[in-house]
Amino acid sequence: MKTTTQLARQIIKAVGCANGLAGRQLGCENAVEVIKASPFFTNVQERLPLQWGKIIEEVNTGRHASALSGVTQTCRQLAHETRQVIENKDELLVFGGDHSCAIGTWSGVATALRPQGDIGLIWVDAHMDAHTPDTSDTGNIHGMPVAHLLGFGDKNLVKIGDRLPKLLPHNLCMVGIRDYESAEQELLERLGVRIFYANEVEKRGIQDVMQEAQYLVTRNTIGYGLSIDLDGFDVSYAPAVGTPSADGINALEFIKALLTIDLTKLIATEIVEFLPRFDDNQRTSEQLVSSLVEYIYKTKQFQINSVNEIAARVSKSEKIQQVSQAM
Repeated sequence: MKTTTQLARQIIKAVGCANGLAGRQLGCENAVEVIKASPFFTNVQERLPLQWGKIIEEVNTGRHASALSGVTQTCRQLAHETRQVIENKDELLVFGGDHSCAIGTWSGVATALRPQGDIGLIWVDAHMDAHTPDTSDTGNIHGMPVAHLLGFGDKNLVKIGDRLPKLLPHNLCMVGIRDYESAEQELLERLGVRIFYANEVEKRGIQDVMQEAQYLVTRNTIGYGLSIDLDGFDVSYAPAVGTPSADGINALEFIKALLTIDLTKLIATEIVEFLPRFDDNQRTSEQLVSSLVEYIYKTKQFQINSVNEIAARVSKSEKIQQVSQAM
């Protein structure tokens, strides 16, 4: 088992990817701009040491299959930024965009940490996103990032950062899956990826599922990431998505579950598929994005401070014992 490195950092560096051409519907490319200007997110920034880094603008080479070249160029730029943030030892927070940006996000993270060991990933989503260009009927690349991170698909996308797969199947867990196609399921189940389908989440509860997922993605890694697609949640909590799917995760219960898992090993967080023009009058999805960021990083900060305090007390106690024995 790999030993866990200290992944705690003071500054949370937010990187944006204004991409949407690889999605089913246009609009996710506006998410970063809306989040950055959001009064809800402004309130979060006042309570967290968060700084905005670079915003990646997508390269437009068309839609559907024609977007492949543009997505490749966009993901290369994003991977460069995420790698730099990790190498600078800052916290990494990525806002998409459609979910194709995950190829860039996690390629950069995995490449930066390759010398230290493998990374794990919890993928919260309604969809498997595990098509390749050969299996996808639509050609929408936001339905392909998982396959490419595992090393399957377009040769240029799988080689972003380095030539190795960015994730090993046993270090990946998918949570909330309920809308998928047979080619995706066949690939992931053949590889042995742990999939927590929506019916299992409903039966066991999201807290129990997230605790198991966190264990699985950290047992052989130096840490893990969270990739959160808003359509993983029930539409009552996240109406502003382009590919809604019924019977999603209860967002409030998900946030409560975050309080029960070990976030000290969290390397990076990615939040994607927010499509602002579909939000309701209360801006429910916008509020959810802000709440997720706040609860993830305030909980992580609390956990790290608690660990450090306990370690300091143990060290002090050991020194007192050593002095007593020497007298």
